[in-house]
Amino acid sequence: MIKKYFLFYLLTLLPLLVACQEDEDDIFATAVITLLTDEGLTIERVQGTARITNLNSKQVTTTSDFNGSALHLSLMRSSYSIDLEGLVRYHDQQGQVYTKHMRAHTDYVALNQKDYNETTLDIIFLE
Repeated sequence: MIKKYFLFYLLTLLPLLVACQEDEDDIFATAVITLLTDEGLTIERVQGTARITNLNSKQVTTTSDFNGSALHLSLMRSSYSIDLEGLVRYHDQQGQVYTKHMRAHTDYVALNQKDYNETTLDIIFLE
């Protein structure tokens, strides 16, 4: 008799336990932030800091892990403001290499797609 009750409770609770298990990965997604310049300029390297602020929670993520002209990071799906400052090394169509101070900014960008989000920012040269 006890085995019947145990089996009944196990079969009753099993769907509840499976339903309660939810991956947290659904709230995070990969974000790619790419820097753009004028036509004819090719970015070789960026050395700077990106400050990415979640507009809903006010949580700030700071990173400097650039890969060429792009940042790849995992963020909570939400709306963000982005501030970037640093140095950019680039070359023009003739092959001349330059290094300049730059910044980039946006007040609002929606990074809310489930798996992959991409946005671009225009560089403002400070010199």
